[in-house]
Amino acid sequence: MPTIYDAHTFALTAHAGQLDKGGQPYMRHLERVANAALTRAGHARLVDGLDIEPMAVMQAALLHDVLEDTPRTPGDLHAAGFPRDVIETVQILTKPSERMAYSERISQLIEAGTLGAILIKMSDNEDNLCPSRILPNATFLRERYTTSFTRLRTAAFALGYTGR
Repeated sequence: MPTIYDAHTFALTAHAGQLDKGGQPYMRHLERVANAALTRAGHARLVDGLDIEPMAVMQAALLHDVLEDTPRTPGDLHAAGFPRDVIETVQILTKPSERMAYSERISQLIEAGTLGAILIKMSDNEDNLCPSRILPNATFLRERYTTSFTRLRTAAFALGYTGR
């Protein structure tokens, strides 16, 4: 079974040379999302008593953009030994090939009912709202991520999560 280190290395290799909109290595975004998702998943398991594996959530969080933003495939994740639940979570988080409104993508993610994916997307939205990652005049994006975060949080609560 791959470790967090393996997921980090896979993502680092897959996203090598990629920069975020702020000009920082893209891997930093993945690390922040993974750390926030780990905290949320740990809360879900320890405080809420939910059946969630924090380390699997952290692996999926590190890998959450690998299918969308690199040439890697689910088969590559499988060949690297990642478990089915991690790969499925990454697939739930991956933008579909056909164009779709962001709000509809969030609806599909929520409908999948996978708490780990919801917690990762909450962490992703939260990181995307950081001033260092969003342009000051990007009101549309701020509204998109804020609305999405609220919807995801409500969905997480409906699944028994009580954290932030």
